[in-house]
Amino acid sequence: MTTLLHVGSQQDREALPACPPAPPRQVQPRKAFVAGLLVGVACLMAAKEAAYVNWQRVVPPVDQRPLLIRADAKGDGRFGAPRSGSRVHQGVDVIAPVGSPVRAARSGRVAINASQRGMGRYLVLQHGGELRSLYGHLETTQVAVGERVRQGQIIATVGKTGNARSPLIAPHLHFEVSRNGEVVDPALLGLVMVEPPPRVRNAGTEEPNG
Repeated sequence: MTTLLHVGSQQDREALPACPPAPPRQVQPRKAFVAGLLVGVACLMAAKEAAYVNWQRVVPPVDQRPLLIRADAKGDGRFGAPRSGSRVHQGVDVIAPVGSPVRAARSGRVAINASQRGMGRYLVLQHGGELRSLYGHLETTQVAVGERVRQGQIIATVGKTGNARSPLIAPHLHFEVSRNGEVVDPALLGLVMVEPPPRVRNAGTEEPNG
């Protein structure tokens, strides 16, 4: 027996209702919340790290301008200047008033906060690339060991501690830089300093290396 399939007329087919479109796919509220939370956390972390970016090659460690290298009755504070006992000066002595701010030359972490006979109260900051900076003869320190510091942040105040107590030595900051354990001239970081005139160089010697 043959079965006939009735298709209907063209008019009948056009009268049939059209299929409704598929509803748009919706993101589950929980997934959307988690995604937004992750984006927010990432933005907060990026903003926090931006504070520790070295936006400049170096920030002068004191506010006085120009940066004057110490020269007095006890000698001068140039890098490599002679000291007693065939020693040489391992940093630079930058003239600054007692109590004035000392700033971090670059971002980093406080490695040492201590006192020593010659250097007096001092700080050492650890920077990236095995670079370290030392700040000596401080009056006060304002950061703790392990603390992260921003470039240009006030970390201490200038003092006359250690061998700088002598009334013949002008108030100054002893600023020292080392890379891979070897001291280097701080001028290599880009600091522009004014050296003492030749007539006052080597006018005396200073007991420790500050």
